[in-house]
Amino acid sequence: MSHDNQHAEVTFFWNGSCIKARQGDSVAAALWRAGITTLARSRKLHRPLGYSGSYPTGVLARVNGRPNVRLDQVRAQEGLVVETQNTWPSPRFDLLKLAQLLPAKAVYGGFEHGAWMPTSGLGYRLAERAMANLAGVARPADVSVQPAAVAGERLSVDCLVVGGGPAGIAEANRRVQAGETVALVTRGDRLARFADSFGASLEPLSPQVRLFAGMELFGVYREGALMVAAPHDNTRGAVVFDPKAVVLATGRRSIPPLVKGNQLPGVLDAHSALQLAAVHGVMPGRRVAVVGTGAEDAIAARLASLGVEVVHKGRVEELKEIKGRSRVAAIRAAAEIRCDAVVHGGPWRVDPSLGFQATGEGMFQVQAHPLPETMSVVGAAALGDERISAHRHLHPDTLICPCMDVTAGELYCHIDDGETDPEVLKRLTSCGMGTCQGFPCWEHMLAMLAARIGVEPEAFARPTHRPPRRSITVAQAAGLAGLVEPDR
Repeated sequence: MSHDNQHAEVTFFWNGSCIKARQGDSVAAALWRAGITTLARSRKLHRPLGYSGSYPTGVLARVNGRPNVRLDQVRAQEGLVVETQNTWPSPRFDLLKLAQLLPAKAVYGGFEHGAWMPTSGLGYRLAERAMANLAGVARPADVSVQPAAVAGERLSVDCLVVGGGPAGIAEANRRVQAGETVALVTRGDRLARFADSFGASLEPLSPQVRLFAGMELFGVYREGALMVAAPHDNTRGAVVFDPKAVVLATGRRSIPPLVKGNQLPGVLDAHSALQLAAVHGVMPGRRVAVVGTGAEDAIAARLASLGVEVVHKGRVEELKEIKGRSRVAAIRAAAEIRCDAVVHGGPWRVDPSLGFQATGEGMFQVQAHPLPETMSVVGAAALGDERISAHRHLHPDTLICPCMDVTAGELYCHIDDGETDPEVLKRLTSCGMGTCQGFPCWEHMLAMLAARIGVEPEAFARPTHRPPRRSITVAQAAGLAGLVEPDR
C-alpha cells in the first residue's frame, strides 16, 4: 500500500455518528482508533463486549442492513452504515442495558424459566417476543438485502494446507517442490499476519500454490476427504475441496485469563493487539499490561517498539482480577495497577474443531479419535496445549462464555450438585454454543471443572464440535447445492 493510500480517509456511520477511518482499516480498528471499544453486548445481561480476538460475538454488528457481520473482517468503506445489534428501542438509547442490574442467578440457564413465562394466549406471545429480544436475537436482514445464490467452486488437489503462517507457507512450498498440486486456505486477508506484525522475515509463497485468503475452513466431512471453506466476503462463493492429503498448520491461540473481568473491552490477545499497533497504527491502550506464559517479554518489547506504553508485564497465573465497568480500568496482581488494556500471550491452545470433525463418532456424545493417515499437523499446532491456570474457587461472576453469559457461578451450581459431564453442562447452560463454537469457552469450562473437583482436564471428553465451525451465509450454502453429492 502506498504512503498516500495508507492515510487516505473514508467516512462511515456508527449508530448514526460519522466515523473517520483510514483506507484499509477494518471497521473494528477504525472504531478503536475513534475511542469506541464497546461494539456488542452479551446475550443475557447485556454486558459490554468488544474486539478481543477471542470472542466473535464482541465484533458482531449490523452492516448495511445485514446482521451478524464481523467488524474485524470487514473493511471500512465510504458510506458504510454500521449499527449495534440486540438493542431496544435503538442503539443510541438502549434500555436492554438495564439487564445488568439483574442478579446473575436470575438468568441462569437463560430467560426461559417456566415460572416467568405465561403458558398461552397473548401474554405468551408477548413474553416469547420479549424473551427473544432479551436473549440476543438479531433483527433479520432488511428487505432491501436480497439473497441470491453465490456460485461455489469444487477443487481437487493433492494437498490442502490449512493455515497461512510460516509453517503453512513452508509446508505448501515443500509439497509444490515435490510435484504436488497444493491449495492453501487462510482466514487472514494476507499471509502470516502474526509473524509479520511481530517483525519476522517471511518465506514467500510459491506462485504454484493456489491461495484462498480471507476464507474460513468451516467443515470437515468423510474423514477429511471433503472439506468446505467460505470467504468472509459474503459476495464470494464457498469452495469445496477434495484433497488427497490435508495438513493442519492452524497454529495456536492465546486463551484469555480465567479471572473476573476477562471479557471487558480492552482485553486483547497478542495477535489482535499487534494487528492494531503494527498494521493499523492504533494503540491498544494508553497504558497496557501484558501477561503470558513466557512470551510476555517479547510481546511487551514489540509493543513498546511500536509506541505502546507498557506499564506491567508478568505471568498470567499471577493475575487475580481485571477491573472495570465499560472497559479495562486496572488489574489486580501482586498490587493493583492502573491500565486501560490487557494483552495476553498464553496459555496457548490449539483450536481442536477441525480435527474433531474429521474423526468424531458417537450418538449422544461424539468423541474424537486419532487423525486419519491422510491428515497431519505441523508448526505450532503440533506443539500441543499449554495448561490453563484455574483456581478451585473462581469468583462466581467470572465469565466462562461471554457470548452466552455463562459464569463460573452458574456452572458451579450444576457441578456442586454432581453434574460433571461437559456435554451435559454445555446443554444446561449453553456454554460454547454461541458464535465461538466452543473455543475458547470449552477450554475454560474444562479447566474450571477439573480444578473444582480435583482431577486433570484430560479426564473429560470434550463436548461435540460440529460443522459449521464459523458462519456461512444461506446464499453461499445455496451456491454449493450442485457441487456436493449427499451421502446415502
